[in-house]
Amino acid sequence: MEKQAQFINKKSIFDKNLDFPESPGIYKFFDERNEILYIGKAKNIKKRVSSYLNVRKGEGKRLIKLKSNIKFIETIITKTESDALILEQGLISKIRPPFNIQFKDDKSYPAIHFSTKKSYPAIYVSRLKDKESTMFGPYANVGAMRTNVNLIRSIFKLRNCKDINFKNRSRPCIEYQMNRCSAPCVGYISENEYAKDVKNAINFLSGDTKKIIKDLNKNMDAYSIKEDYERAIIYRDKINAIRDTQKKQNVLTGFKDLDVFAIKKNKYNSCISVLKVEEGWINSSQNFYPDTKENISEEHLLSIFLERYVIENENRKKLNLLTDQKIREETKDFLKKLDNPKINIHKLDSKNNNLIEICSSQAEDALNRNNSFFWVSFALEALSNFLKIKRINRIEAFDISHTSGRQVSASCVALNKDGPDKKNYRLMNIKSDVNNDYFALSEAISRRIKNLQNSKLILPEVILIDGGKGQLNSVQKNLDKNILDKIIFISVSKGPNRKEKYDFLHFNNKRFELTELKDISKILQLLRNESHRFAISQHRKRRSKSLLASGIDEINGIGIKLHSNLLRHFGSKSKIMEASIDDLKSIPGIGSVKAKEIHSALNKK
Repeated sequence: MEKQAQFINKKSIFDKNLDFPESPGIYKFFDERNEILYIGKAKNIKKRVSSYLNVRKGEGKRLIKLKSNIKFIETIITKTESDALILEQGLISKIRPPFNIQFKDDKSYPAIHFSTKKSYPAIYVSRLKDKESTMFGPYANVGAMRTNVNLIRSIFKLRNCKDINFKNRSRPCIEYQMNRCSAPCVGYISENEYAKDVKNAINFLSGDTKKIIKDLNKNMDAYSIKEDYERAIIYRDKINAIRDTQKKQNVLTGFKDLDVFAIKKNKYNSCISVLKVEEGWINSSQNFYPDTKENISEEHLLSIFLERYVIENENRKKLNLLTDQKIREETKDFLKKLDNPKINIHKLDSKNNNLIEICSSQAEDALNRNNSFFWVSFALEALSNFLKIKRINRIEAFDISHTSGRQVSASCVALNKDGPDKKNYRLMNIKSDVNNDYFALSEAISRRIKNLQNSKLILPEVILIDGGKGQLNSVQKNLDKNILDKIIFISVSKGPNRKEKYDFLHFNNKRFELTELKDISKILQLLRNESHRFAISQHRKRRSKSLLASGIDEINGIGIKLHSNLLRHFGSKSKIMEASIDDLKSIPGIGSVKAKEIHSALNKK
C-alpha cells in the first residue's frame, strides 16, 4: 500500500462543478461538522459516488438518512481495487464511521493456550487473550475443544498446573499417575524433550500432522537403534494415537482445507460464523456480528464480509470457500482478480452439506446466546427520537438507599447500545446531613458530572431518576444550570396499582404513558431495576462492613473476612463485646496477640 494514494480532494457537495475521478479508490462522506459519516471503496469512484448523490425510489431509511447528512466528499485514488479495499478496511477499523457496517468479533468463546514464553510451557483454556502465550481458537464448541485438550495431554503429556504448584512440587501429582503429564516439575523429562512435545502439540493443533509423525518416527527409530525400547514404545503409541484421531477427523470432514461460512439473522441482529477445516480437522470456529440496524440482506452482508475476510487472510496462498448463500457478482469478480490468496468457491453438495449444517447451527446458537441486549440499541434510538436529540451514546440512572435515614448512599448505573455499561457504575457515600432523597440525588449527580468533566470524559446525554414530575423538578432545582444545559433529565413514576406496564415518563413538564412507548418502556424499566439492584447490593455490603466499625476497624490486620468470622461465631455485635480473650482466641485466624488487641479495643468503648 506504500504510495498508492495519488491525491486527496475534499469537495463540497454543493459545488456546481463537482467531478470525480473514474479510477479505483476510496471515498469519504463528511457531515456539516466535518465528521466522517461513511467510507467506501469503488472500482470507479465517479460512478459509485454519483449513485449516492442521485435520489432513487424505494431506498432504505439508512441510505436516505446518510444522503441527507452528506455535506463534503473526499476521494483517494489507488492503483487497484484490492488496494482500495485494504485502505478502506484500515480506515473503517480506525475511524469506525456510524454508517459503515462493523463486524464485531465474538470474544466470549474460550481458546487453547500454550504458555510458550516459559521454560516448561503449560496447556490451559482461557477466554482471555494473553500476549505471553500461543493461542488456538476461539472455539464455539467448548466440548470439542476440551476433547482436543484431553487428546493433546494424553498424547504429548503436557502439564496443566499453575506455575506456583509447578515450582513447589517435590513429587509427581495424580496427572502423572493417570499418564497425562510427563512430570517436568520433578525432572522426569528434560527441558529439551519437553520442548519437542510442546512443539508437536502446537503442530498438532495447526493440522501439521505429517511433520509430527515424521519427527516421532525419527525419534522412535533412534531409541530402537539404542535398544531403549521403553522410550521407543512411547513414541510408537503417540504415532498410533495421532493416526487414530486423523481417521476419525477425516471421516467427519472429508476435506483437506476449507473455510465454511454461514449467516443467521433475527429481528435485532445477524451473526456470521466461520468454520476452519485444516488438514481434515475442524480446527477452529469464530463468530462475527455485523454492527448495523439496517435491514440488509444475508447475501449482501456475507458478500461484504467475504471481501474483508480474504484481505485479512492475504498471507494464505489459497482459500477454499464454502457457503450456502448466494455471493454477489460484484464480489465474485473482485475475488477472481486476486493473486494472493487464490480463491476457489466450492459448490454446495451432499458431500459438504454436513459442514454447512454445523456452521449454521453454530451461527444460530451464537446469535441466540449473544442476543440478550441487542434490542437496547433500537430502544436508545427510539428514546433519542422521542426526546428529539441526535443520538444517545450513554444514559445513566441514579438511586438512593439508606438505613432509617443513616448511611445514605447513591448508586449510578449506565447503559449504552451494547447493554449495561458496568465500567461506568459508581457508588457514592452522601456527605450532606440533610435527610432528603432528592437533595441526596442532586449531590450525587453533581459529583458525578464534576468528576467526568475533571477527567475530561464524555457526559451522558440523558439521566434518569425514579419519581414523578415533582421529584424531577426538585432534583433539577438543586443542580447548576451548566449541567441542565448539557444533559436531558427524565423521570419515571409508578402507574395505577404500581404495575410497571402502566408507568409514566416525565419530561419537559409533561407526562407520557409508557404503554404507548413499548421500546422506551422496556429500556427505562431495565435501567430503573438495575439501579435499584445495584444500590441495594452495594448498601448491604457497606452496612455489613460497618456492623463492627466501633473499635475493631481501628485495629491493624482486622479485615472484612475476620469481621464475618466473628459475626458468624458470636451471632451479634453485643455478644462480641461480651467475649473474653479466650473466646476470641477460639476463632480461626485470631491468635493471643490479636485477641488481646480486639478485647482491649472493644472495652475502651
